[in-house]
Parts: sequence; structure tokens; C-alpha cells
Amino acid sequence: MEVQRRLHTDASFANRSEDRKSISGYTIQMAGCSISWSSRKQDCVSLHTAESELIALSEGIKECEWIWHLLSEIGFPQKEPIQVWCDSTSAIASVSNPGNHKASKHIEVRHLYARDILEKGRIKVNYVKTEDMVADTLTKGLAVKPFVYLREKLGVRDLGNLMNQIKRK
Repeated sequence: MEVQRRLHTDASFANRSEDRKSISGYTIQMAGCSISWSSRKQDCVSLHTAESELIALSEGIKECEWIWHLLSEIGFPQKEPIQVWCDSTSAIASVSNPGNHKASKHIEVRHLYARDILEKGRIKVNYVKTEDMVADTLTKGLAVKPFVYLREKLGVRDLGNLMNQIKRK
């Protein structure tokens, strides 16, 4: 029996004032728990938001592929596609539509890796509203209320409050 696997990817476009490189973030959840995550500066300068989001998407999908093969090697072959969540309709279109995208020709082939994995049926890319993008916690500073909301969606709990509740019982 397979458990649900989810990938959330996000990018914060050109937010580093020193070099204008974007920040990629992703989190992979399996059976409701985060099992892998990353937050790091992208290697190249993106020319637009869609490109930085596509880079983040490709990075997350590469990690999903590694997990896919690891699970298969230890006796849990994967048959269902991983649910991928992205808040960029442009990045989703770049991955989902293999046609000639004149505006994105400059994007390096390595970032179109996601398209190949989609065509193999290993992922299913879905849109999620920006305010529900849990990977935002890895790419930018957030106000307290949105941070706590997204942290809860990730399954991360404040252990201090949990311990206080246990002590009261």
C-alpha cells in the first residue's frame, strides 16, 4: 500500500540585494510528515519569476526522484505519481506543455528536467494559492500569523505549547 507523497516548491524572485539571485525552497511530505526539505540560493540569476519558480520546481522534483528510487530499492516500489504543488501558473505551464515557449527558450535544459519526469507519469503538478504554499516558510520572511498557519499545514507543532498541555492533564 502506497502512502501519499506531496512536494511543495516555491521561489522568492531576486530577493537577495547583493546579487539578485532567487531563493528556492521545497518540502516533501510522506504520510503527513516532512521527510525532506531545502532552502538555498539559486546558482544563477533568473530573468523573471517563472524561471526562478521553474528552477525551484526542478530541484524539488530531483529530490522526489531520489526518494522514488530509494523506496523502490528497499522494497516499496512506487506506482502512483507524486502530487506536486506550485503557486506559479507560468512554471506549471512550462512543465505541462511541451510546445515551443518562445519566452522561455533561454531557460537551461537542466531546469526542464521536471517536464521529463511528468511525461514519465511520476509526478502530477497542481496549482496551489500563494497563501497556502507551505514552502513560503523556506523562501521568505513571513508575518507571524501566515507563518504559524503554514507551519501547521506542514505538520510542525510548537512543542512548548504541547508540553504545557500535557503537564496540565
